[in-house]
Amino acid sequence: MVAPSRADTPRIARDWVVSVLRSAGHAELEERARLCASEVVTNAYRHTDTAEIAVEVALAGDRVTVYVSDCAPERWPRGGGGLGSYATGGRGLALVAACADEWAAVAQGECVKVVWFSLVEEGQRMATGETGVPVPPTKGSGIAERRNE
Repeated sequence: MVAPSRADTPRIARDWVVSVLRSAGHAELEERARLCASEVVTNAYRHTDTAEIAVEVALAGDRVTVYVSDCAPERWPRGGGGLGSYATGGRGLALVAACADEWAAVAQGECVKVVWFSLVEEGQRMATGETGVPVPPTKGSGIAERRNE
């Protein structure tokens, strides 16, 4: 899905992600996916001047990975460390880290940044300890870090 960077894009993207999961039989992951997609797309909208935001859902067995791409690799995600109790923003990636099984932010060349998160159904995660995740060609590992390979 590719959408213009507008205030209603996070809602549209999260509803689309949930629709994909529902149609693929991943109802157990819907609420975590809704929250994570909303936070990551909101970050792309609020903290970049990208014209479009792309959202991709990859289904691999019991693992779902959502990729959110924007055209602003110079605006790198920051964690919410040092926030005061009354801060009204800055907790989005902390929520993603708490809800997703894995996540990262990676640069793809000079023009694209991808923030991705992976979710695994609870029964599958506990049964197999699976940690493999499909990632973009330029790979990140669990934290937001800039890598140009």
